[in-house]
Amino acid sequence: MSVMGLPSSDMFKFMVRDNLINNCPVTLESIKVANDVFGPDVVSIQGHTPEHADPAYVDIPLEIKNQNLNVIANVDVMFVNGLPFLVFISWNITLITVSYISSCLIEDLWKGMMQIVLVYCC
Repeated sequence: MSVMGLPSSDMFKFMVRDNLINNCPVTLESIKVANDVFGPDVVSIQGHTPEHADPAYVDIPLEIKNQNLNVIANVDVMFVNGLPFLVFISWNITLITVSYISSCLIEDLWKGMMQIVLVYCC
């Protein structure tokens, strides 16, 4: 008997589609529903994600900054798979900025807000 380990979602679909697992009641539709409900396997993601991915960063052009010196914004915290992110939505220039924060402590929220504010003003 061989061990299956932790196959990726695509590999598991392949195994189910080609009947590589004996007496497996799982269907392709149930795999899709499980992925939609539970999200991807965290262990699998941690094994395949680069440790230090380059963040996507686009600098705001100076002309736009100069035209919008007074920015009205809403700030909120959203959680993605249990990880907190600071969401900063500016209404003047319709820009949404999202930044990962390590926790929801006041110090971390303040640090995250200051990082985003520096993008707008400097």
